[in-house]
Amino acid sequence: MPASGTAAVGGDDADNNARFNEMEHRNWEKGFEAYDQGFGPLTRQTIPTLLSNAGYPPAGGGAERPCRLLDVATGPGFVLSAAVDSVLENESKQSSFHLTGLDITQNFLGLAEERIRAQMQRRPSDQIKVDFVEGSAETLPFPDDSFDSVVCNFGILHFFHPDAFLRESFRVLRPGGRVGFSAWAPPVRTEGFNIALTSIEEVGNPNVEGLPEGPKFFTFGDTEQSMTVLREVGFEDVQSTELSEMTWDNVKDGAMLYNVLLNGTSRTREVLLGQTPEETAAIQALMQKKYNAVTEGGKRHLRMPALVSSGQKPR
Repeated sequence: MPASGTAAVGGDDADNNARFNEMEHRNWEKGFEAYDQGFGPLTRQTIPTLLSNAGYPPAGGGAERPCRLLDVATGPGFVLSAAVDSVLENESKQSSFHLTGLDITQNFLGLAEERIRAQMQRRPSDQIKVDFVEGSAETLPFPDDSFDSVVCNFGILHFFHPDAFLRESFRVLRPGGRVGFSAWAPPVRTEGFNIALTSIEEVGNPNVEGLPEGPKFFTFGDTEQSMTVLREVGFEDVQSTELSEMTWDNVKDGAMLYNVLLNGTSRTREVLLGQTPEETAAIQALMQKKYNAVTEGGKRHLRMPALVSSGQKPR
């Protein structure tokens, strides 16, 4: 989440791209555990809809070849874990499943692999194969027509060229395959982000010097925009589902919200680190005040709606 939520790509595109990707890689190498613990209980809430809208597991089944799922920006492996559970907990006519997690950082891949390994040890299955690949969402390292489903849970917000990810997803999907991705609703509706953004704008510095420009963070939280981009890439049967009941249950006060955003994000982390000590203290105090006002003194959880968009590659 950037400070303004509206930073646009501009200037020297290649230079911005390199600097933006370096920032993302550096911060996710550091923040993988904080993201796992701070955002995990929240981002998991989209996964059932994400997998279902991406056509996983397939409704038919019985094919001789494995059903292949690619989880882009797999992070801590939450989506892969749910995909494994869906096979283990439900009888499937599909003979086998090949699940692949892709991420730009080894720390996230290691965390995901550890999670899946422990899961498979508890419930072994010859029906499932899981592997992990380090790589970029904008240049997927897979042949054409490789996967039945491509999913991305909140990763599209962190790609310098999100349209490149969608084009690559179209390329690697088999005809009839589906892509699905999630994104946050605009900050006026995502209370946790709104508390942070307005606090930074009111008592801090939202324009930290040296922060690389990047794509608009909340673009894909707009239903029409998401569906339009999917259609432009070539997808059909385009859908967009809003999950309006999502809440950030594990964030208990403004201080915890500040720390999760500081340690478990990329762009927002850079903005918060760029404040003076006086600005930092003022932001922290105002975030606590706003948290108390929004949640009625902690009587309810922060509302954090999200959008799941999907489309099908023509057969």
